[in-house]
Amino acid sequence: MELYATGNNAWNQLDFDGVADASTEPTDFTSFQLVLEDAVIDRPHASLACTLVNTSNGIRTAGVPEVWMQSPSLKDKVLGSSAAIAGNGSIAGWGNPRTSIYDGEAVKQYRSESHFQEGKNQATFTSLRHVSQLVAYETGFAALSPTGQVWTWGDERYEACLCREVSDDSPAEEPGAVAELEDLPTGKVKKLAAAGYLLMALTEGNDLYAWGGHPGLPGFLDDISASPSPVVIEDHDVADCAVGQSHSAVLTLSGEVYTAGANANGQLGITTEADSPWSKVPLPPGLDGTIVSVACGPRNSFMTVQKRHLHT
Repeated sequence: MELYATGNNAWNQLDFDGVADASTEPTDFTSFQLVLEDAVIDRPHASLACTLVNTSNGIRTAGVPEVWMQSPSLKDKVLGSSAAIAGNGSIAGWGNPRTSIYDGEAVKQYRSESHFQEGKNQATFTSLRHVSQLVAYETGFAALSPTGQVWTWGDERYEACLCREVSDDSPAEEPGAVAELEDLPTGKVKKLAAAGYLLMALTEGNDLYAWGGHPGLPGFLDDISASPSPVVIEDHDVADCAVGQSHSAVLTLSGEVYTAGANANGQLGITTEADSPWSKVPLPPGLDGTIVSVACGPRNSFMTVQKRHLHT
């Protein structure tokens, strides 16, 4: 398999081989480039200065690791979507913080990485015991159940990200079910993506919905509000989606990648000005395979490729 990446590289977070010239300043990638090859490459997780990827040779790291990455169990949980770290530093995760094994315990939230490691000052959400995915945005979290139900919680000042009514019976800081994401025309939600102040939900029928927003600041997608809005990319069905700090990447069912949003670091993988919210990304030279997933860091985009044959 192959991993391609574009965007911010200020900390060499796209250099998995450690061959960067230390005498020169790292430069951002303005188009997708091959950064890693391995028999197994799972979906990467990227912070502002570091990228983690689970491979057949264990977790590969590029860039400058953050403090929380010193915890093997937390790294495993984040890469496995059983823990997530919000932009404000709070952490939500399943079960015992000292193990990467789901033990049936409820989802817990911690104020910081140190509290997570010490297992203190946590909020325990007994309503969330059967969760298939946890994602985080700037000020909160969203969880997905195996049956397609979505819960959100976070800061009441950013109610649009919660996608539900906040009340005394359903406060912002506790998980609440998102009723508008139930009984969708093309089936239940099968995947969530989130970062910054944008959240996305992908259905079994390959429709994509988005919601969120920061009061007083324009979003990079049109018609995004506190209610789930269909994301239309020409006439394409969506196979995968990802969200960065102020951009997004989508893989269509036909195997094409589209990006939208900020491009100051080259994270959209295009070198021309976008003439619409979504731009089709040109395939990297030498790509010989099927794109199977996309991912976003705060200012990066990634695509994972299943090669058609081994290069000789």
